[in-house]
This record gives sequence, structure tokens and C-alpha cells, in this order.
Amino acid sequence: SAQAGGHDWKVKMIADAITAAPPSVTNDATIYAWDKKGQMILLRPGTGPYVCLASGFQSTRVGKPSLPYPDPMCLDQNAWNFMRHVLSEKNPMKPSRPYPTAPGLVWMLSGMALKGGMVDLGSSDTKVEVTVAKSGVKIVRISPHLMIMPFPVNEKTAGMSTKYNTANPGASWIMAAKTPIEHVMVHFSEKEVSAMMNSDQ
Repeated sequence: SAQAGGHDWKVKMIADAITAAPPSVTNDATIYAWDKKGQMILLRPGTGPYVCLASGFQSTRVGKPSLPYPDPMCLDQNAWNFMRHVLSEKNPMKPSRPYPTAPGLVWMLSGMALKGGMVDLGSSDTKVEVTVAKSGVKIVRISPHLMIMPFPVNEKTAGMSTKYNTANPGASWIMAAKTPIEHVMVHFSEKEVSAMMNSDQ
């Protein structure tokens, strides 16, 4: 049972989780949410290959303080296997054992929050949602995307930035470059997301 807030909380978390991916992914996905201690709670077992996590991975699990934008995600089996290994580590950047290497897909069609160090804020006329934390750190809401993870990339030959560019929010880039959790970010426009979310294919 969902201890963190009863039936209403559970319904709210499931509704949040399924905004991460099209119905063809979420309809039969297993869905988890995070309690206040950063532990996963099973909300809905599924028969399909995807696992969806309600918002809170970065804020509840990783972020201090919590981040202000939703970040639900749906992971295929390879990505879920990778993520479970990451979550089991005390320091994910210095894993005690090698991470799985088979690349998988992570849907994040609600976008997510990124701290300023990973963002190229570009020109000042760019429309982008930014929250300034008490520490002064800028937190930016980035556009809907897929993550291919894990996916080590040769940064020199890939021709991709290692930061999200707010002036070109559709550009693919390399996140967490040169770390054990390096992966590729593939972004979508709101129009593309609308088409995907309104299709059951």
C-alpha cells in the first residue's frame, strides 16, 4: 500500500508518472513513486516491459534542496537494470562494481530540472523557465526528451555539446560526460510530444 499519502496520493502519483511517455509505454507499465525518505513504493504492478517512476528522482532521491519541476520517467528493461545499479550505490559516480553496459531508453516527456552547471543559458532573450535556489544556483526546466542510457560517447568525435543549450532546445547533447553514468539526451518539441501522447501506437 502507498504509505506516503493514501489513495489520493497514489492516484496523483500514477497520473504524474504516466506523463513521462506515450500510452503505448505506460498502459501496462509497472509504476513506482518515492516516499519522503527517497525509497521507492510500488503503486501499480504491470505486465509490460517498462517501469515508470513518478516525479521525485532528482528532488527526493538526489537533489538538495528539492527541485521545482516534474521529472517522471519510464525506463525499458536495459535502462531499469542500469538505474537499479545506480540507485544501489552510495556514490553513483564511483561505483563499487561496473555498471551494466547494454543501452536502454528512458522517456522523460515532461522534461526535468537541471542545475545551471549543465546548461548553456545562451542569449538573454531565450524563453526558459529558471528558478534560483537559496544558494544562488540556477535551476532550469529543460524540454521533453529521451535518454539513451548508459551510452558512453567519444566527446571529441561525437560533435555534440556536453551542456543543454537553451537557445537550441531541440539539440541532442551528452549528459554527465566522462562519468560512469554518461548518456545521450534526445529532445522533442511540444508539438512532437502532443502527437506522441495522443497516439496509442
